[in-house]
Amino acid sequence: MHTIRILLVEDEFVVAEDLKRMLRKRRTGPVGLAFSVAEAVASIEADRPDLVLLDIMLQGERTGIELGQQLTSYYQIPFIYVTSHSDKQTLQRAVATQPSGYIVKPFQEDEVLAAIEVGLAQATGRRLVREQAFAPGPGSVAALPSQHHIVGEDPAMQRVLTQVRQVAPVNMTALLLGETGTGKELLARAVHDLSPRRNQPLVTVNCAALPPQLIESELFGHEKGAFTGAHERRLGKFELADGGTIFLDEIGELPLELQVKLLRVLQEKEIDRLGGKASVPLDVRVVAATNRDLQAEVAAGRFRSDLYYRLHVLPITIPPLRERPRDIRGLAEFFLRRVSEELARPPLRFSPQALAQLQQYSWPGNVRELQHTVERAAIFTSEDVIQHVDLSQVLPPEAGGSSAAGSGGFQPQTLEEAERQLITATLKHCQGRIRGPGGAAEYLRILPNTLDARIRRLGIQRNYS
Repeated sequence: MHTIRILLVEDEFVVAEDLKRMLRKRRTGPVGLAFSVAEAVASIEADRPDLVLLDIMLQGERTGIELGQQLTSYYQIPFIYVTSHSDKQTLQRAVATQPSGYIVKPFQEDEVLAAIEVGLAQATGRRLVREQAFAPGPGSVAALPSQHHIVGEDPAMQRVLTQVRQVAPVNMTALLLGETGTGKELLARAVHDLSPRRNQPLVTVNCAALPPQLIESELFGHEKGAFTGAHERRLGKFELADGGTIFLDEIGELPLELQVKLLRVLQEKEIDRLGGKASVPLDVRVVAATNRDLQAEVAAGRFRSDLYYRLHVLPITIPPLRERPRDIRGLAEFFLRRVSEELARPPLRFSPQALAQLQQYSWPGNVRELQHTVERAAIFTSEDVIQHVDLSQVLPPEAGGSSAAGSGGFQPQTLEEAERQLITATLKHCQGRIRGPGGAAEYLRILPNTLDARIRRLGIQRNYS
């Protein structure tokens, strides 16, 4: 069994002794002590710790923030700042070093122990990931499940896929970071399907799509009579995922009052149904995702720092499509094959000029924008080969597009307009039908209720007589 080693870097002897006393209650392994950055570096080189507790304002030429930067970029050791200084400039510099948490002087023992627990979780997660990387075995570093159709030939995406393979078997919280449309949900499914929980439920929750007044009931469930209209007990998403994985998409949109309750779930491994009298223990792995900069959200007071550090145990950052240009052709050809099958047409293909045009565009909407562009081009073309002129009708001007998408059409200027055009064209093709075989929801591969909501949000008319 791995023995946890912690290093205290603190130049106040009384504070250091107080922290060591609290650590003994936590029953960690050996606790080292350094009074300066130089002593800390020597200790780290001699006996690499799993976690560092680091005073920001150390005496001497080098500050704790400088050591924090080294711990992040060079040693890759999780650390927690111990500080009584919270001015804006110091906080900004400290946040940039990506610590695992903060302990503010004078500190409370329960806060210290909670921060250490999170830091040790991150240390354990990183150690297990390293072990997966260097000692792969059956069920650890496997090929990504073929049903996900993840295109990742570009080196930037290959690194992400390697991380997915390493993180999947480790039963800890994972956080997927990346712009909208980069494929976070697809990778979350791959994490689940490569994990020991693959035969248990995967429950997906879009935190941004849940009505604020219903979000607590949706996540944690309710008892009969808990509120007006609660005519029977209802299990929440967490209970439905018991034994498996819950994917919390757009976690950055979760209201602050719900963040507190999610934090408790992560800490205590149990939930409270609305109107319930007893807590319900759960065994659920959490995979979360966001397109927001959560550190900036923490600094702005819109996201709880303690929840951020609970989620940021096994982070994976997905690069935008403009940073993985070698994947554009493979993705475009995959989407074209799929839409050809859905439209019951002979296999379509791109002309060399059309492919070049796709590869020259920056794709601000990422993979999702590329998918919608290919699908629109396939719907509008009457030939078997998609030419430069076909793409010009559905791409914005900066990508070589025209000012209108054909006669009677319009030129999308934003991703929302592109989505509106795709849904409109699909509804027209399906004669306004949303549900059932051959309905628009089936073509677009989303749930009918989700499509209904998007139609209302985008103000799309459904009269196609």
